[in-house]
Amino acid sequence: MSNDQHYHEEADPHDPTNRYTAEEAAELDENAFGDSIGRRTFLSIAAATGAALALPSTVSAEVTDDALTDIAEYVVNATPDDYEATLVLEFADRDALETFADAYAEPNWNIEEDSLPPKAETRESPTPAAHAYLTAEELDQALDISDVEFVDFSPGANPFWRLDNPYGDRVFPEVKDARDFVSHSELGQGLQYLEDEYPDRIRAHSIGQGPGWENLRTGEDPDRKDIYVAAVTADAQDEESFQEKDKAVFSLSIHGDEPAGRVGGTRLLEDAVRGEADAIKDLLDDIVVVFLYVNPDGWVVRKPQYEFESWGGTERFRYHRGNAAIGDTNRQYPTMGWVNPGYWPAEPEDTPEVRPDDPEGRGYEDVVPDALSVVEHFRGYDNVEYLCDYHGMDLSDAMTLNLETNAPFDHDGTHNLDEVNRRIVDALDDQWGSPERIAEDTMRAGEDIHGVEGYVPDRLIDYGSIYDCLGYQITGGLLGWAGQPEEFGGLGAITVAPEMILRDAYDFKPYIERHLGLAYRLSMEEFSQLTAADTDATIATGDQDTAYVASDVLTRSSANLPFTDEGDDGPGNGQGPPPHASVRRSRGRSDHSGGVSAESGGSTHSLAAEFHAEGINEGVIQLVNPGGQVVREVDLADPTTDSHSAFYIPDPDDGKWIVEYDGDAGVDVETILLESEDEYPNPEETLGYSQREYEVNPMRFFEDLRPNLEDGEIDDMSVHHVSVGRLLRGRSGKRHYDNLVIAHNDGIDNSEYVSEIERFVEAGGDLVLTDTGLNLLAVLDVGDMAAISADDIKETSVDIGNLNNRDFDHPLLTDIREIQQEVWKGSQLGYTTGDDSPVTTVDTDAFEAAGGTVGGTMGGETYWEQDEDGNWEQISVPGEVGVGTLTVGDSEINVLGSVLPPANQRELHPFGMADYAVSFMGHTLVCNALGFEQRRYVNGELVGTWGEIR
Repeated sequence: MSNDQHYHEEADPHDPTNRYTAEEAAELDENAFGDSIGRRTFLSIAAATGAALALPSTVSAEVTDDALTDIAEYVVNATPDDYEATLVLEFADRDALETFADAYAEPNWNIEEDSLPPKAETRESPTPAAHAYLTAEELDQALDISDVEFVDFSPGANPFWRLDNPYGDRVFPEVKDARDFVSHSELGQGLQYLEDEYPDRIRAHSIGQGPGWENLRTGEDPDRKDIYVAAVTADAQDEESFQEKDKAVFSLSIHGDEPAGRVGGTRLLEDAVRGEADAIKDLLDDIVVVFLYVNPDGWVVRKPQYEFESWGGTERFRYHRGNAAIGDTNRQYPTMGWVNPGYWPAEPEDTPEVRPDDPEGRGYEDVVPDALSVVEHFRGYDNVEYLCDYHGMDLSDAMTLNLETNAPFDHDGTHNLDEVNRRIVDALDDQWGSPERIAEDTMRAGEDIHGVEGYVPDRLIDYGSIYDCLGYQITGGLLGWAGQPEEFGGLGAITVAPEMILRDAYDFKPYIERHLGLAYRLSMEEFSQLTAADTDATIATGDQDTAYVASDVLTRSSANLPFTDEGDDGPGNGQGPPPHASVRRSRGRSDHSGGVSAESGGSTHSLAAEFHAEGINEGVIQLVNPGGQVVREVDLADPTTDSHSAFYIPDPDDGKWIVEYDGDAGVDVETILLESEDEYPNPEETLGYSQREYEVNPMRFFEDLRPNLEDGEIDDMSVHHVSVGRLLRGRSGKRHYDNLVIAHNDGIDNSEYVSEIERFVEAGGDLVLTDTGLNLLAVLDVGDMAAISADDIKETSVDIGNLNNRDFDHPLLTDIREIQQEVWKGSQLGYTTGDDSPVTTVDTDAFEAAGGTVGGTMGGETYWEQDEDGNWEQISVPGEVGVGTLTVGDSEINVLGSVLPPANQRELHPFGMADYAVSFMGHTLVCNALGFEQRRYVNGELVGTWGEIR
């Protein structure tokens, strides 16, 4: 296996040739470890067993034998009496193996009835051996009744990967035959074997390492593990060929406690290398399929055994969501737009050695070396078509949810993303037809994993934005970074995050993992096939010509920030020292005895609160404002929601904010208060990164749409151009254009401008008003517009730009699916998960009085209020018209209250900004409002249309 970077490797504690001697152990820590085992070895064993190990100083060996490796002996004797250690045994002869099998094998084991793998599995050649889960007492008995020559600790899927000649059948067994999830060490060895055997089909790399777990009791240096990348293609070692080919990249379990991606992807990888993956084997001459194992820390180590005070009893421990230094590895990528000041965006270029606002004096290499390695490695790739990040969730109405990521996609990208989703729908339907086909197993797993009876999803798959699917939004995601344009440091890829139900962070249950792994394999096959396909998306207008009114009021530029010195007129040029910004962090534990508080003052720019509730499935976490009102809430007991782990409040009210938790356990909370002397904080003073230059304007949406037109034209014009009559052909009453789009209120006080728009509508032209352009409804004197006044137009802000109370029969919602709500994705435009996303709405009564038909509402308000008994209840105030149509003679005035807002520069955004970030739903709303038909082609064949020409 090749290495892009070289690291000092510690002795592998699973390798019997690298055992610690008693003297070596004593040198590490004589008092604590005595002569039993080395400290680093101890940590590695604790990680892999996932059991509550006793401290080395308390170990008194009960099972000893010359056949046991030091590691096997320690694992057996340092775990609770009923803990079944994962062991591989070799026997003197076949008779000894048969004696062992008679005692421990399960000849009647049946995947349809048994939840866990069989207790023991045997082989007769090349050496008689068995792999078994044995307690100390059972191992002692096995040593008595059989002639055992060798016993080693062997966690992983392949029962015999620790022995000689382990790959007689497969490197990574089929799920139904596997002993456990593939282990990290097993993966490294298996990739090396595949590369040795098939060098023309695979190139494998160690591209970096995680920060590694630290022994919190002794201060032992961290044990860092490799991040693996395996690329499968024909002529794999030919660098020129490799770079020229289009690529599909599959990230497998960026969250260590979501293993379904590893289950499906690792088996597909092996089949592809061997030429046995029928769905993609003929594609590998033209494409590269890349498998990324990004979070070794969350995979190899289960956090509690590194916190000595938490050990004891027989509690099982989970895989960990994040790495050894941070709770969520999927929030730490250098995405455009809003950066939460609590996150660690991993930008390899000009990475500061120490982050300025970190009280511990850490740098990005200390906290997110894994993300830094991933970004640096994949920026070396050309032609990444798709990057898919496989996740897991608890329960949902859909077996799989495919999440449209926050990256800004143009027309072609939007359709490629939707097309792969549609094809995965077909693939799952072809495989199962409906969830009823595997209902017995989902019911078993629902009860085994979550304690829920009778669980059967309603459908196999659904897809929408992150918010549509999960009910929250994020920033800093791997896919947000990978999907942004290359000029802003991304890969320009189409990015999707599938979420699979019934994640199990504890035990490998082959009866359900076979279905989850297969579903993800089918997904990967569809991504691969579409990577190899020729795709195109066009727009038919019916020969309509469209104008949009451009305006500088929508432009946002880094030159306008107070801490930059771009150009002669930049506010930071010659204006003295830039305003100061800093961060105040505090940590605490919220439990039934009290919450964790943070005091906001006059210079507080934002409040972030992160809580760590991994493995906790009870209680409610609430954020209470200084007035005593609950403004955010997460119910940890709700199995249908994959709960997010952060609250964010821009411009918080002065006073004490409290994170409260009402469960029996306790939740660790960190609060981050960003203080700034100016409205626009300097990222260099907080994150350590200088501001990237940018100039953005949402009207570039129409510039990007222009090349996809089959007919008709899209032109830009200014307020002045409209005012001087360019919409019409002089006084003839004939129009130059069929559609006019206005997304701002620039020129609203210009009577000539307003009059020309009125003349355009009266001449039969269709008008599309978006965002603050809706204010024109109050000044236009056409049709029944008199029913709408300035008081009926409301500009407000919400946490997510959603469309609610949708009428799917309304023409503007043609081909919008039920799950879709989010019109545009805020983070890469600088908007947060707080209430700062702008929407403009029209009073419903006034709109209907003007003859309007309502397609959906926006805005509204949700808050918490105490009743007379002191109980909190959630109050919801409905929104007003956000999507609708007014008719004036032969003309339509279509309103879209929020779809193309200007960027928000108030938050930290060191890596630039997007022009727009419409979802597929938002994209379709705009095309429907213009009366366009979207057409999609794959390999020259029309595969679908959206909307219709009006």
